[in-house]
Amino acid sequence: MSAARFLFGVIREVLAARPDCLYIQGAQQAPFVLWLLCASFKGKVIYHTQDYVGPRQNWFYEICEKLFARHADWVISNEPNRARFMASSYGLMRMPEVIRTALPSWWPVPGRDEEYRLEILRSAGLTDDTRLRLIATGGAYRDDRMSQQLVEALVDLPTEYIVVFTCCPPGSSSRLLCEECIERHGLQGRVIYWDAPGYAELLMLFSVCDMGILLYPNNGIGHFYQSPGRLTEYLRCGLPIVTSQFPGLELLVLKYRIGEVADPYNSKEVAAAIRRIGDVPESEAALRRQELRELAESEFVYEVQSVPVFEKMLGAVVQEEATHSNRPLSTL
Repeated sequence: MSAARFLFGVIREVLAARPDCLYIQGAQQAPFVLWLLCASFKGKVIYHTQDYVGPRQNWFYEICEKLFARHADWVISNEPNRARFMASSYGLMRMPEVIRTALPSWWPVPGRDEEYRLEILRSAGLTDDTRLRLIATGGAYRDDRMSQQLVEALVDLPTEYIVVFTCCPPGSSSRLLCEECIERHGLQGRVIYWDAPGYAELLMLFSVCDMGILLYPNNGIGHFYQSPGRLTEYLRCGLPIVTSQFPGLELLVLKYRIGEVADPYNSKEVAAAIRRIGDVPESEAALRRQELRELAESEFVYEVQSVPVFEKMLGAVVQEEATHSNRPLSTL
């Protein structure tokens, strides 16, 4: 029903406003805007997907996305390799533009709140200890986030390393799976389930952790060539990352020195990568948090890639209008 309301809402707005441009965000919307192809819509259409997962991952969305992308005036992807595969797979006339999934520079990000950190530790029966290392997962226990391998990595880590999951309410399937893994390996007391009810609260949680996890399986183009929104969220909160040793992610880690990489299927490698981040002295860790925040507020903000892309699109529109109207560009 929510999809139906979305569809009729878009139809109503388009027919009423007659916009010059429509910006469609996300593969989930593609099935509900296909009617535009038959509606003689005169404006420009921008299709921006952050969810391209590759051939035969989801046939329904793939068909809808392919049809819509081929008729859009511009297509935007969030990762250059995804964009290349998308252009080849869908037979696009030109390469999609690329805008990394990222927070804009003006987005409010909280500083490190030691009282909030202590509240989280107390919820798990832990006391404040400078040796403790909180590992943010940015979500629930999930197979497609290699959560089992992460929990199993705790076997090879000192007891001060604690994994923090969110979105794992008591009785949920993800919570039950996690607790089974914990019991199987005797890791009681090494995992915290923390409820972050909103986005601001999630960023608060990240800000008091010591590193962030970005592990993905090698089961599709979308996972292999990731551009996760969690990346800039972690960096803006000062967290170094542990991520899969896939080319795109590994290049970012090496180029900007933002963390460590590991084979996501090998819990011992994951543990070793975590220790390389967590075993540094607190003074050095604090300095690194500040450096990562500064990097995230400059190189990794949304505007770095989005402004040139949208300026390019605007320039193309102005050039087209000048061609059709025989007016000089300076008057448009």
